[in-house]
Amino acid sequence: MKNTFKKIMFLLFVCASIISCKKEDNQNNTIGTYAESGSAIVVNEGNYGSNNGSVSFVDRNGLVTNYIYENANSGINLGDVIQSYTRVGNKGIICVNNSFKIEIVDARTFKHLATIVDTTATQNTSYVRYALGIDDNKAYVTNGNFAGEVEVINLSTNTITKSINVGKGPEQLVMVDNNVYVCNSGGFDVDSTVSIINTTTDVVTSTINVGDIPQKIVRDAQNNVWVLCAGQSDYSNYPIINKLSPSKLVRINTTTNTVDRSFTLINAGAPSYVVQLAIGNNGRTLYYSVSDRIYALDITSGSLPITALISGRNFYGLAASPFSNQIWALQAPNFTSSGYVFRYASSGSLIDSLKVGIGPNGAVFNQ
Repeated sequence: MKNTFKKIMFLLFVCASIISCKKEDNQNNTIGTYAESGSAIVVNEGNYGSNNGSVSFVDRNGLVTNYIYENANSGINLGDVIQSYTRVGNKGIICVNNSFKIEIVDARTFKHLATIVDTTATQNTSYVRYALGIDDNKAYVTNGNFAGEVEVINLSTNTITKSINVGKGPEQLVMVDNNVYVCNSGGFDVDSTVSIINTTTDVVTSTINVGDIPQKIVRDAQNNVWVLCAGQSDYSNYPIINKLSPSKLVRINTTTNTVDRSFTLINAGAPSYVVQLAIGNNGRTLYYSVSDRIYALDITSGSLPITALISGRNFYGLAASPFSNQIWALQAPNFTSSGYVFRYASSGSLIDSLKVGIGPNGAVFNQ
């Protein structure tokens, strides 16, 4: 009887061990899924000068993991002012603005692969802003506050191979066919142009005037490009800030490379508000914010909407999910405590809010 009991207990122990091992294997399989389809990476700037910028991961079920870079790299801080994240194949490009560097990570695990600090380009990596994948082995990174450059990155060697001179203070950029459209915001000066780069030759082929301080840019379902121009602001009567030139939303026809549509969001002389831009609904709906209001604009519409889709909160960033058509509005209550992602349905109804890092400014969705 005792031997039978021992055998039963031994079998139960073996079964439990097998089940335990299988469970552990399943848990291990979830490690390094920061690139899973349907998930998102949230960029948290952190407080300027405090070296506490970070990146958060939101899985397909809305579960948040904060500080994924630190978790993957033995607690090492990512840096000071995390401006943006871009995935190119299985690599991630993180532009760390005030740390003057471009960080390359494995997009699946967020393990550090390389740090690019260029010492040969005119501006070095002193004001890196946004990256764009050209193919799996090549990327562009906007850089510079006055005389601006686009750095060409070889992702096989993780090095800068060329610098392309563009306008002042280059910001966001998008690609249509073999052309890349770069917003030149002016940096600490003023610019009002978009540079067009041929990705085969890495040469600027044209420059388009769009409006003062173009910062945000998206491509729509018709392969046209929309540019959000913030406009100049007058700080001479601070804290009263008014617009010296209007905030505008313009469309570039990429067949003719001309501006064929222009909407004024804030008139010159009116109070100055933060403006944001995102595109959703499979490239058919533009979402833009003015102050505490978010509007939805069909890309075929000839006029701006009168009624806001969402109102009541001021947001620091704006994004739209290509999977659920949710609108993600990012809030930074201050730059010393956690920020939030407010997720809205396309109808404008609030779904939930997610607690992320300090100063969230954008979200990138894994496809």
